[in-house]
Amino acid sequence: MHSMTAALAADTTAPPDPATQEDAGPIVDAIGAVLGWLVDVVPGGLLTLIGVGFAVKLMVGGAKGAAADQAVGGFLKGAWTGLVSLVTSVWSVLSFLGRFVGGRELRGEPRSTATTWRSGTPTAPAAKAPAVAMSSIALAPPKVSLIKPKRRQPSPWARAAATWVTTYTGKGAAALDKAVRVALWCAKVAGKTWRALRAIWRGLRAAYAFTAPIVVTLARAVRSWHCWPYAARGAARIAMLATLVGLAVPAWRALTIVVLVPAVVAVVVLAHRHRPQPPGDDEVYGPRLWVILRDDLKLPEDEDRHDWLHLPASLAAPDARIVLRLPWTFRGSDSEKEGVGSLINSRLPGEWIGRYSFREEHFTAVYTHKPPPKPKPPAPEPPAAVDIWDPKVQEILAALGPDEFYLGQDTFNQPIIQKLSDEQAHWAMSVGSGGGKSAFLQFLAIQMLMKRGIIVGIDPKSVSLIPLLGVSGVHIFDNPRAPQDMRSLLLWVAQVVDARNYEKKHGICTNFPPLYMFLEEANHLADILKEEYTATKESGAPAGDPIWRDGVAPILRLGREVNVHIIAVFQDFKDTQFGGVSLVPLFPFKILGSYREQQWKRIMGASFPMPPIQKKAGRMVLVTDTGDVTRIQTPYVPWDENLTKDENQKKAYKLLATYYSDLREVHGYSTEALYTAPPAPSPEVAPALLQGRTRRVSRDGGPTGTIGAPQGVLDDKTPGHGVTFEQGVTGDVTASRDRLRLIPGQAGPEGPEGPDAPLEPAPEAPRLLSLAEGARELQARGFRVEANTMRQHKRRRESTGFPIGVEIEGNEKFTLAQLIYFYEKRGYERIEDDSQEGAS
Repeated sequence: MHSMTAALAADTTAPPDPATQEDAGPIVDAIGAVLGWLVDVVPGGLLTLIGVGFAVKLMVGGAKGAAADQAVGGFLKGAWTGLVSLVTSVWSVLSFLGRFVGGRELRGEPRSTATTWRSGTPTAPAAKAPAVAMSSIALAPPKVSLIKPKRRQPSPWARAAATWVTTYTGKGAAALDKAVRVALWCAKVAGKTWRALRAIWRGLRAAYAFTAPIVVTLARAVRSWHCWPYAARGAARIAMLATLVGLAVPAWRALTIVVLVPAVVAVVVLAHRHRPQPPGDDEVYGPRLWVILRDDLKLPEDEDRHDWLHLPASLAAPDARIVLRLPWTFRGSDSEKEGVGSLINSRLPGEWIGRYSFREEHFTAVYTHKPPPKPKPPAPEPPAAVDIWDPKVQEILAALGPDEFYLGQDTFNQPIIQKLSDEQAHWAMSVGSGGGKSAFLQFLAIQMLMKRGIIVGIDPKSVSLIPLLGVSGVHIFDNPRAPQDMRSLLLWVAQVVDARNYEKKHGICTNFPPLYMFLEEANHLADILKEEYTATKESGAPAGDPIWRDGVAPILRLGREVNVHIIAVFQDFKDTQFGGVSLVPLFPFKILGSYREQQWKRIMGASFPMPPIQKKAGRMVLVTDTGDVTRIQTPYVPWDENLTKDENQKKAYKLLATYYSDLREVHGYSTEALYTAPPAPSPEVAPALLQGRTRRVSRDGGPTGTIGAPQGVLDDKTPGHGVTFEQGVTGDVTASRDRLRLIPGQAGPEGPEGPDAPLEPAPEAPRLLSLAEGARELQARGFRVEANTMRQHKRRRESTGFPIGVEIEGNEKFTLAQLIYFYEKRGYERIEDDSQEGAS
């Protein structure tokens, strides 16, 4: 232990002993003691001693430079000079400190008119901006094309290459697929990288857009330092000095940073709030415009612009006013006014008009924005809706004449009344879907009933004339599967027209009650009649359907003389669709609605100006051959917004049906000059898809089973229906499954009733007949039916309802009961001669 301590002590140097230090000497110690005593005793301490030493030095320097005989004077002069220098130095320091703290310029004269508490403006004139070189503004304007460039399409080579790459399956297809995948991945990565860089660039631009105004505001504030108030400049200097001292002293650094951070945030917020605004239009255009106006008005060059010209900060403001003060020498002639106005309009954006005043103390010219041209007044429109139940409408209807019809309100909300007579005895309508066609026809029917007229109508659509069903004196044919009924009605009306003309010609009768006929969906009707005629025409008959020539055309040509009128609704008004008969000239009065431009030109031609197209219910156009075009709004039953379309339609139909019945009871009608009753419509037959739903027959496992094969369109109680024929039962069935049960009524009036009634003795099964055999059987029973007619009816089974027979060896055969029932239902009357009556 002692040996280790001794070893460590051997390598250690001992601190010096104060007793062994050399003494600095008594003189040095004495001087130090004197200086310490003077520092403690003399006011000012060390600073005073430094000043005295400086003065002594000056005195000694002055004494050395003087002659021996001037030693005393030189000493005094040097002492005075040193004292003055000392006072000057102290004053300079104090003045500098006062300027620094007071916010004044540290040297030189003030550079602005600022005071202690108010900012000022620079006293020195601002330097003029250098003139812009003409080469920098005389460049040609960029060419801007308003035509969108065509998008470049891939070349045929590129398309072929892409097709080859996607369809290649030969050698190296796997490597090619990997290469393509790598290329696509690289393109995907490049796209993502580009999007990321673009997002970063946008972020930097946003940061620059936020910080640039702040930097500009601070730069402008620093640049205008000399215009700050003295107090603000002094406070800024003291704050800056305190910040530097606080950051330099370690003990104060933390507190300085804590105070400095909110101060910097406040400065940034204030700088952003007071960021520089773009110069107004008065600063941009004012100096340039004043240079020219001053010369034109012959004003001195030293005149201030603001005393003569006032421009608003925003020329685009609606209430912007340019005020120009005019000299007394301005005469105000038209040429002078035009010169000032053209100068303002050519140098300032927008269009300006001036108003001059020469009667006040100062002549002035005030320019304001040229008002936009007044828009054209809107074209008059018919009312949005006309209610049928409106008292005004009911008053108009009650005041109508025998041949007058109220159609609606025109663009001036005046009633339009049209006569259904003379040249306008027949009306043609062409109204698109949703145009209010059905409502208009129903409104016309109200007036027809008020005129005690007989109404007959054909409506293949089975919609428009539904409220008229069941009204006395109204006969509607709306079964599209019975075109022969519609044909019969057209021929009947033509016969009535012929009979009335005969009576009028021979003076038997000259005044006839009105007979109105609706032809709804005339184009559809033409198709139905054409198909029916083609299917049933006999050999030697004309190729075209003669109904338009023999039925419709005579009504149109001769009906106006005997009070028979047609209201026809067309979709495509062409003569070619109506058997080539020229029907268009027979409708000089046309009603169009919800039309298209092509439809207008096709119906009216190019000579008639087309009114604006309006797809609105009840908005229609009345056109005559004389060129008169009138826009109207037709009345209709108002709709409830809270109900659906179907509910509103049902409600309107119910109200109209009740109203029709009331009108018929009040006004009545006359069947005079009809000669015969209109043809009765055939019983409506269910469509083919629904015919098998009501047929039932008992068979096999139960007393009331269903038969497999349908036996025509007869119901369950028709004799002969539902009987299983010899060919209808297979030979390998058991006796229990072959037993049949009859439906009540199937065995005739004297047959057994009930499902359990025995079949024995079974009635004789009906005999199956071909069409030729059936025609002979029907003719033997008094029916005038040809086999060819029966074939046509069978071919058009879906529309005629021809019964379905039993197919045997590829030939369809029927029972006689089926054929008799079908032709009796179609209106074929059985004619019995005397021999048949005697035999019966």
